[in-house]
Amino acid sequence: MLNLKKILRQFIKFLFLSGIGWLIDFILYFILTNVFNFKIIYLNILSSIPAVTFVFFISTRKIFTKNRSKLTLKEKYLIYFLYQIILIVSISLFGQYLYLLILKNITIKIELKILKIIIKLLITPITMLINFIVMKFLIEKL
Repeated sequence: MLNLKKILRQFIKFLFLSGIGWLIDFILYFILTNVFNFKIIYLNILSSIPAVTFVFFISTRKIFTKNRSKLTLKEKYLIYFLYQIILIVSISLFGQYLYLLILKNITIKIELKILKIIIKLLITPITMLINFIVMKFLIEKL
C-alpha cells in the first residue's frame, strides 16, 4: 500500500511537471503552427524537444528516486531522448492520420490551424501516461 501511495504521489507531481512541459510544447506548437505551414509531424517534433528535455531533467531531480545504476544521468537522458523521438514520431503520425481522417469526413467548415490544435489536445493524454511509466522505469529501475 505504501508503494502505491508513493507511485500516486509521483504521478501527481509528474502530471504537474508535465503540464508545465506541455505548456512549453503547446506554446511552441502554436507559434510554429501560425508561422510555418508544416505538417503536424514536423510541428510536433520541433515543439516537443525542449519540453521533453525540461521534464526529464526536473523530474530526475524532484520526482523520481535515482538508483545506483551503472548508467549516468546523461546516458539515461540519451535513452529517454531516443525513446521520445520514437514516441513523438509515432504519435505525430497518428495525429496526422487523425487530421486527414477528420478533414475527409467532416461536413462543417473548420479552420485548419484550429483543427491542428485540436489534434494536439487529443494526443497529449496518451503521451503523458506513457511518459510517466517510461520515466519511472528509466530513472528508478535502470
